[in-house]
This record gives sequence, structure tokens and C-alpha cells, in this order.
Amino acid sequence: MKRIASAIVLLGLVWTAQAQTGKFPWEDFDKRIKASQTVTPLGPDFAGDQVSLSNGALSFVATDVSLPGNGSLPVAFSRSFDVKNRKEYGSQEMLADWAVEVPQISGVFPGDWVVQGVTPGNRCSSPGTPPLPAGGFLLRDFWQGLTMSLPGGGGGDMLVSSAATVPTGGGPYPWTVDNGKTHVACLTSTLNGTGEGYLAITADGTRYWFNWMGRYSEPSMRSRTNWDVGGANIYIIAPRYRNVLYATRVEDRFGNWVAYTYTNAYDQRGKLTRIEASDGRVLTAAYSGNYISSISDGTRTWSYTYGDAAGSRTTLTSVTLPDGSAWNIGFAAFAAAEIKVNESPQGEPLRDCTVNEIPINMYLTPPVASITHPAGATATFTATILEHGRSQVPVTCGNVTTSPVGAAPGTGNNNNTQDDVNTFAISAYSFTLTKKMVTGPGLATAEWNYSYDPQIGVRYRGGASMQYPVCNWSVYDCAEAPCTSDGCAGSSKTTVTGPGNEWIRYTYGNSFQYNEGKLLKVEQGTSESNILRVQNYIYDFSMRRAAYPARFGNSLRGNGDGFQSELHRPLISTETVQDGVVFTTVNEQFDALANPTRIFRGSRQSP
Repeated sequence: MKRIASAIVLLGLVWTAQAQTGKFPWEDFDKRIKASQTVTPLGPDFAGDQVSLSNGALSFVATDVSLPGNGSLPVAFSRSFDVKNRKEYGSQEMLADWAVEVPQISGVFPGDWVVQGVTPGNRCSSPGTPPLPAGGFLLRDFWQGLTMSLPGGGGGDMLVSSAATVPTGGGPYPWTVDNGKTHVACLTSTLNGTGEGYLAITADGTRYWFNWMGRYSEPSMRSRTNWDVGGANIYIIAPRYRNVLYATRVEDRFGNWVAYTYTNAYDQRGKLTRIEASDGRVLTAAYSGNYISSISDGTRTWSYTYGDAAGSRTTLTSVTLPDGSAWNIGFAAFAAAEIKVNESPQGEPLRDCTVNEIPINMYLTPPVASITHPAGATATFTATILEHGRSQVPVTCGNVTTSPVGAAPGTGNNNNTQDDVNTFAISAYSFTLTKKMVTGPGLATAEWNYSYDPQIGVRYRGGASMQYPVCNWSVYDCAEAPCTSDGCAGSSKTTVTGPGNEWIRYTYGNSFQYNEGKLLKVEQGTSESNILRVQNYIYDFSMRRAAYPARFGNSLRGNGDGFQSELHRPLISTETVQDGVVFTTVNEQFDALANPTRIFRGSRQSP
């Protein structure tokens, strides 16, 4: 394909005939599918590995330094790594490919962190969405709302508060997080930028001042507009950025505090230089170029060493402790792991509205990475490209055209299926944990293998069909969940086989806007034919107001992508069957935040 001689650069957009940069909207469906994002530790986790058992998403968290003190607030230096598609991602974190775990609020924007309206800097007091870039992009192409991240796993999607969940004292609180347990007020300014900051108050009275800005590059957006005379694709390319507001101060209800110091400009990557507590604990960070080279508590030093990874990337290779021992990190393969698709599809369709294109590197050797403990034990991980998603997803596709204009639906004449995209994300390919192995001096080799049955599916309603996959919104609510009962609901399954004949199968709900993301069953034994223990979980999927409101708040994410963070779907009962006995736990009453207030426990002989 021949590159267009001159590019048009206007309002941050680039028109080009060759897809050298940018992601199509469907390449970001993994960010929209939130049904499988709960991450829980599994197995011997000395490497800090954590896995989401519903979709095999693998991540790592390690705390290198933690200073004990008089208060409960931590003064610690922790780092994290997500195994993900690194296409068009560089090594821009403070630890190259590892991120530093500090309290933060973040979101992806086409430019600065502003909202639509006459006061674009009122990002807190006027909850809203960012302006759309010119060129026909939709909000869902880049916007996944705001996320609060707190060390230790707290936080979550930020919701616009509903009247039913806002505290009566203090405030106002435009936002809520963490199942309505954390409320967010506004700060009038930030310390290194313009516009408002956020003040979060958790259930235990801890306060977080989010008022230091940073910015990171994200893969650009790419959208095809038409075909030129020569048959080449014409694209619009628009930039994206992950804007961050870091916490500069954390204070508990007794007045103890921890302060974080940064030195970056608002549009630069974060640069943490100091963590200090009111009781005198201090950690300082030194840098070599863009990356942290050491952390010191005044008497001891932790050192960080880096190496090269493919694609001109940098990867953290070791953490040397004050006693001279070291963690050795072999993550070069993960740091450069990419899911590659046909950049400019021609000829036979490679994808359509309901079927993803198979990555061209799906069947090649998957990336393998390892971490070695200072004592010598090594954990090795294999991540394979697999498809995960939802079931019962309504089909209503965009970019479906017929020719001539006005042709009867069903003909689909001349429709280019390769740019069709469903309103509701169905599935996506992602790096999935398929094998973990632990070896070391004096250790018997331990191996875990993971297999997945994603059970992805769609529903045609409102006149939509395979020939003409467009739902008629004028006569039908195309966003309505097709299934709202256990009788039709779908699920995915993950099976883990481990050492000592360990066999466990996890069943997760994945029905669109019904049971998605909920653990439904755990079966344990030595094999599928010898199950020794079964646990069943039942939830309130009615989505009606009870003692608690129906919703925690309202998500700014579109097309149902914020469903799980909005709705109260508390656990009603757990049933465990083992050795001929049924053990039952029933949450009989709940408070206004869906916390159980009366619990029944009992047992009986199984039938």
C-alpha cells in the first residue's frame, strides 16, 4: 500500500492511508469487558502473582520496602506489573515496565483532563465526560471512565453519586467508589496544574488528597472513514493519554498522615521522590534518567537494575536488597508481548461485528517470564493469547451499510464487514495464564495448568439478524439484557490442575448485564469424575431496591460497560456439599450498603 504523499494534521488528528499507528475500537474491547476483572491470589505466591480465575488475567504486586510506625498508614514502596497487550506501549512507568503503587485516580482522554461544558476544569464538581475529538469518534472508542487505585487493592470505578447513597453530613460528595463505601468531595485546585482535584474519604475515615497531575501516552485511536480510488484504507488517527491525579497526602481519622512528593510537570510521567510520615518515617527515591535507581530509608538502600526488551523497550531485571541478595526478574517477554492483527485487512473478511479477527501471532510460541526469589526459588509463567467474553450479548452493529441507500435490510449489499462494530463489547483476545511452575534448590517441581471454556455468545433481537445485524431502536430497547434468569444465563469455566492430583473447576457468570463477573460454583477433587467438594453461590440478581438501593451510583461509561460497579448484587447464600453433608450460610438481612446484618449457618445430610 502506498502512503498518501501528504498528511493532514488538524486538531490533533492525522489522516493517513497506512495503518502504522493506532488501535481500532474493537482492539480495546478487553477494556470494556469488566466481567472478569476481580483478581484473587492463587497458589504459592512468593512471586507476588495474582490471577483472575474467570479469564486468566495475570498480574504481580511486590512490596520491596515497608517501614513500621506508630500509625496504621503504610510507608512502603510497592510495585506492580500487568501482563497485557503491549502493542504501542513503551516503558514509561517509574520502574520502566513496572508501575509504582501509589494512591491515584486516572482516566484515558484525547488530550488534557477536562470535561465538556463551559467550565472544563471542574472535573470533580461537574461530573462529566471529556470532549470528543473531531473525526467521527465515539465516546466508547476511548473513554472507560475514571478509576481510583489504592495500595492493597482498594478503590475501583468512580460513580456519580446517587441521592440514596450520599452521606448526610459534610460534602457535597459528587462521586462514590467501592460499593458506596468511599465518598469523594472536591478540591478547588491541583498543585501542578489547572482545575479541580479530589478528596476521597473511605469507610474508616481515611482521607486522600488527589491533587498532583501526571500524564502517560496511550495507543492512539484509529478509525477508517472510507476507501480511496486505489482501494487503500483511509484512516483518522487521534492521540490518547492516560491522565493521573496522584495523592499527595493521606490522613487517618486521628490526624496521622503520610505525604507523597513528586517533581514532574502536569503533562509528564509521574516522578515520585519522597514518602514521609508524621511519625518520622521517610523513604526517598533516586533516579537514573527516567527510572528509579534506588530507594533509601536513610540507612539502607534498595537498588533497581534494568535491561532491554524487544521494540526498544526497557524492563526491570533485578531488585537488590540492602544485604546484597536480589530478586531477579526475567520479564522481557512480557514487557514486549503484543497481540498482532492484520493492520490493513483486504480481500476476504477477517472479522465482522460479532466475530473477532484471530491474532496473527496467536499460534506462535507464547511469552514465558520468570521471577527468582533471593533464596533461589523460581516461579515461571506462560501466558497464551486466548479469547474471553460474555454470553447473551445483544447484537446491534454500527457501520453497517447497504447499497443502494434504502435497500431492504437483509441484503447487506456492499457492506464492509471489517469495520462493523457492535455497540456492546462481546469478547476480546488477551494474554491468559496457562501454566505456572515453581522450581528451586531443595524443592520438588510444582506445576499448575489452566484451561478455559469461555462460552461466548450473542442474541439477535429487535429485527437484527446475521444478514443484517442492526437492532431497530425505534421499536425495541436494544440495550435490554436478553436473559434475566438463571434458566437462560450463561457462564464460563476455568479448570486448574496442580500438584498432588489437585483439580479445581471454577464457574463464573458471564451473561450480559445479569450475572457477569460473579463466582457461581467451585468444584474440587482429583478429576472431573472424582469431585469431592462443591460450593454453590447464590446472589440477589433482581436489581431491585431492597434495604439497600438498587444502584451504588451511576457510571459515566456507556453501553452497559459500568454495569458491575453500579448494581448491588450481594451474596445471598453459600452451599457447600462435602462427605454427604450440606453446609449452608444464608445472609438473611442487609443494611443500606448491602452488608449482611443477620446470618444463618446450618448443616444437613445431603439427599
